[in-house]
Amino acid sequence: MSALNRHPVRCACWCEHVLLPKYASQAARPLLQGSGWQITLNDRALKTPARQPLIVPAYPLALAIAAEWEWQDNRIRPFTMPLMSLAATAIDQPKPRQKVTDTMLQYLDTDAICCREEPGKLANHQAKVYNPVLAWANQQFDVKFAISNSIFGAPQNADTHQAVRQFLQGLDDWQLAAVESLASSCRSVVLALAVMHGQLDVQAAITAARLEETYQMDEWGLVEGGHDIDIADMQVRIAGPAVFLRLLKHAQ
Repeated sequence: MSALNRHPVRCACWCEHVLLPKYASQAARPLLQGSGWQITLNDRALKTPARQPLIVPAYPLALAIAAEWEWQDNRIRPFTMPLMSLAATAIDQPKPRQKVTDTMLQYLDTDAICCREEPGKLANHQAKVYNPVLAWANQQFDVKFAISNSIFGAPQNADTHQAVRQFLQGLDDWQLAAVESLASSCRSVVLALAVMHGQLDVQAAITAARLEETYQMDEWGLVEGGHDIDIADMQVRIAGPAVFLRLLKHAQ
């Protein structure tokens, strides 16, 4: 029996309208559509969960998302398609922009790189990794981020909140989707912004985001089936948005 005649399998998650022939190779490609690039699969236009056309603003991003689709076989694995997920979020906007920025600003007062441990070995390591990022952020936004080892977090002043709010509000929907995802994964708005500006590469961001976990692993050892899975998951959740932002720079 021909591979194309096998029973089709319906895609899960955001593209339930797509049927993939079992074991058939997928042909995904971007087509110029207005000012953006429509991604097609086997000559069918892909859509988002809200049934919006999957049109992205940058050709390299469209190629990368098409490659994610071509790597799928008879079953869609959303966790292997971080760029597709971010594009769908940017297009559909399941949460209003204002809510996204407001939520990120709430987390600013408990930002991971501003909240430190009591003086000691771990606090010294935090200072070594985090302080250069904060120095950059202070200069970039012309503010002074507060640092604290209080259990109540590190509340930032009104000027800092306003500077970050103004920056977030100036992002387009594509950039905001990526920055929100980075901030959630890193537990830090500041780290997300540093990645966006190219101040940190992916590996440096992962190191900073997992600093406390890595410290505990060094002290007590790695738990197989636990820490190793967490590390792999973190790599995808940070690398995906970081690559997404880089590819967006090639928008028309």
